[in-house]
Amino acid sequence: MKKFVLVFLMAVMIFSANSLTSAQDTDTIEIPEGFVFYHYQDEYLDFSFIYPEKWINQSSREKGIIIYLPEFKGTLTFRPMPLFGEENNLSELAAKNMENLEEAGAVFLESVPDKLSGYPAQRTLYTMKFGNKMLKYIRYESIINDLYYTFSFNTIEADFEKYIDDIVKIVRSIKINK
Repeated sequence: MKKFVLVFLMAVMIFSANSLTSAQDTDTIEIPEGFVFYHYQDEYLDFSFIYPEKWINQSSREKGIIIYLPEFKGTLTFRPMPLFGEENNLSELAAKNMENLEEAGAVFLESVPDKLSGYPAQRTLYTMKFGNKMLKYIRYESIINDLYYTFSFNTIEADFEKYIDDIVKIVRSIKINK
């Protein structure tokens, strides 16, 4: 009888350990070499993503998530903004933002549906001139629960293609825990 109980307990422990390992595997983010994991959490927000470790994180509660390329040659921002219970439509918000950007001089190259943390999003690609520099932007917008999320990256237009693979990795790694 003691043997049976011991074998039963060992079987339960092995099964539990396998279940725990399987559950952990689904929640882990594979971090590519040269990237770091960033987790932001407060009373209302809980999200995470990865970014290249040489990039400069200047995030703060007041400014939101701001990460600069080395030598400040570009900027990544990620901002969740409350909607305060108002009914909002992603298409309408994205269209209004495009209208405002166009008034500021943006030239749109693409605006297509996409995903952000598994939720419907709008991805927009555009250029905009600042002084004598032409910047290229990629922007993701999504409404998740009662928050309006925007992810934006910009750099000099000539350098944009050097960073697009990293930006796609970052966007695909965003996990919003709500």
